[in-house]
Amino acid sequence: MRPIDAPADSAEERALRHAMTEATDTLPPLPDLVPAAVRLGRRRRTRARAARAGGVFGLVTAAALGLALLNPWQDGREVDLPAGPPWPTVTATDAGRKPVHVEPRPGETFPHARLPEDRRARLDAFQQQAAVVLDGLLPAAVGTIRPLDNDVRSYRGEPGGPPYSVQFSVRPAAEGDPETCRAEPKKGVTCRTAALADGTPAEVTLAPSNARGAREISLSFRARGSDVRLSVAPDASATASAPVSPADLVRLADDGRFRDLVRYADAHPVLGRYAYAAD
Repeated sequence: MRPIDAPADSAEERALRHAMTEATDTLPPLPDLVPAAVRLGRRRRTRARAARAGGVFGLVTAAALGLALLNPWQDGREVDLPAGPPWPTVTATDAGRKPVHVEPRPGETFPHARLPEDRRARLDAFQQQAAVVLDGLLPAAVGTIRPLDNDVRSYRGEPGGPPYSVQFSVRPAAEGDPETCRAEPKKGVTCRTAALADGTPAEVTLAPSNARGAREISLSFRARGSDVRLSVAPDASATASAPVSPADLVRLADDGRFRDLVRYADAHPVLGRYAYAAD
């Protein structure tokens, strides 16, 4: 609306206004920007929430992976690591698992002592885990199982009387079929075949362990690429045989905790094929 006292438009102004009106009349109407702006805002809020959730999930995942890396032996189960061998972290903090020290004879050096420190630490941790598993699976009469500090294969059962010698080895398999027991009835050596729950053939051997008539018992089988052997023998002064039956050893070998030990030692050897320690 023009003010009353405003001067009249000149002819040039009227012509310019008319030209502008004709130009804009031919254009389409302007779009409504409000709905688009609302949609854009919603998308941005959704992305922000997803980013925050992803950040939280990443932190939780990282924390979980961190725990697995720190303790690859959680709940007695092997945990696969992204790279490199898992290093068991079980330590001898329990007095019942304190290693039995064996003093070498003059001029003798145990192979275990010649290993690099990091390899010894891995084997020691494996022994600690194995001692706990064997203690829980062998008959109570064998006693508390403790590792020997000079040999990853060696353990001792302490029942409160004469101890028992326990040997547990997982060694890369030799070429060809696994060795079989040779029965020698005149010498008191007998062999029995067995089958584990998954069909794996196994062999139980009973043999004299000392001159007093006591006998030791052992179980052997091949798992994946390794030969596994577990034996229990009475003390050299004992007159009674090892308090373990063939059925006891087969049940032990079928237990998931024992098979986890075997799987670990098969994937990350604790013994070499011919030498004491893995290369």
